[in-house]
Amino acid sequence: MGRKVWFPVVSGPLAPYSAGFESWLASRAYSRSAAAQRLYQFDQLSRWLEREGLGSDELTVEQAERFAAERRAAGLVSWVSPRSVVLPLGYLRELGVVPTPAAAVAHGLLEVLLAEYCCYLRVERRLSEHTVRDAYGPAARLFWPGGRARRGWGSSGSRRRTSARSCRASARRGACPARGIWCARCGRFCATCTWRG
Repeated sequence: MGRKVWFPVVSGPLAPYSAGFESWLASRAYSRSAAAQRLYQFDQLSRWLEREGLGSDELTVEQAERFAAERRAAGLVSWVSPRSVVLPLGYLRELGVVPTPAAAVAHGLLEVLLAEYCCYLRVERRLSEHTVRDAYGPAARLFWPGGRARRGWGSSGSRRRTSARSCRASARRGACPARGIWCARCGRFCATCTWRG
């Protein structure tokens, strides 16, 4: 028999949504102990709303960030990041309890491409929102030229380019001398250049 997991009883304005939150977490493959921890956070958020005199419909991103900031200022170490309240806010948004913030408009080529890539991951690959936001989105940003200082980028930010001859020769050998840098011919960062032009 497995060990017993304590689930807190949520009080305050979010109490009517606690049972649904628990099953919502279970449907997203949270373990019983992880769900109990998130339910504890839900309870702390609900009690904070009650102390502040706010209702569940008045919980906004700014209020949730204020909740996290007050926990951090009190010297607590759990649930102190603004990102830590994303999960309860997401659940309450799905129920229509919390207002949905205005969608951020992508500016510039990088933001448009990242938005399209993240949409593809959510729709076509069926990845969860937090996986796209926390794992794939930041990783994709690193592969954009200028996204991060990498080998092959000079101090001035200019790219070292490889010649067509070196790419063709390395393609025959199977290893690119431009390992990990921008290849002007194949148009990408390459660990092994496959361009045979």
